[in-house]
Amino acid sequence: MDKYIATTGFFDGVHRGHVAVLNKLKEKGLSFNLPVCAVTFWPHPRIVLNNEPEKLKLLSSVEEKKQRIESLGVNKVIIIPFTKEFSEMSPQQFIVDELVKKYNIAGLCVGYDHHIGKNRAGGFDAIKKICDEFDLYCEQIQSFAMDNKIISSQKIRKCLIDGNIEEANSMLGYSYTLTGTVVHGKKLGRTIGFPTANIELKYSKLIPCDGVYAVKIDSGNQQNLKGMLYVGKKSSVDNSGKTFIEVHIFDFNSDIYNQEISVRFEHFVRKDMKFNNINDMKTQITKDKYDIIYDLRF
Repeated sequence: MDKYIATTGFFDGVHRGHVAVLNKLKEKGLSFNLPVCAVTFWPHPRIVLNNEPEKLKLLSSVEEKKQRIESLGVNKVIIIPFTKEFSEMSPQQFIVDELVKKYNIAGLCVGYDHHIGKNRAGGFDAIKKICDEFDLYCEQIQSFAMDNKIISSQKIRKCLIDGNIEEANSMLGYSYTLTGTVVHGKKLGRTIGFPTANIELKYSKLIPCDGVYAVKIDSGNQQNLKGMLYVGKKSSVDNSGKTFIEVHIFDFNSDIYNQEISVRFEHFVRKDMKFNNINDMKTQITKDKYDIIYDLRF
């Protein structure tokens, strides 16, 4: 079995801070002439250990996280099921019994604030001591800052909840994306000249705040289509309280029902609004489309 230089973490969103850790990991792998491995977990520890797991919405599904880490050139991604029993492991049990004995890890690169073991008891000093004792390489990777601010998944979540899409995307290093299946809706949009694709999400992820967004869309082999996306409860025409996600794709008339579609958030246009009548709604949507088309950022 190959030995690996590894890093561990949840890596939600695989943002630019995570990328810095993974790039440093690859450098160390080259210096040791060993493949590199990212050890991550699913589901999120807070979801398993917290009494209110519904309050945490993630930036990436486990499939998206794995795919993105692999796309960065990491040789192997190990996903450990996170359970209450697993959370009881001491830092030494995790490093020795899990990483070394199960996965043949020969060294660790860890982020600046990384903790392991029960109650996050193992900070870098504890990790280094265990690694020295068992003759494992160990290095702490310094924080990655943008405009003198340290990037974190929590900060990115807050930006998305606040509608601050461009800052979120800047910290992520890519445009935040939702993927789902196009399902049938009430087809009100097409009656006012703005047909929409109603999206049923493939994964449970954080949905940015209610409003209208400029987005780019991938549908089948059609990539980078432009459009505008609505997130909200459609209170002007619906009283179900359900949150709808629907996208109007510019200059597009293909039938994509039951097909998978991905929307990439580019910037926030406006907050959700309640209209007095359909004509007022149409007027505002027309303005939204005009504003997006002629926005130089798009």
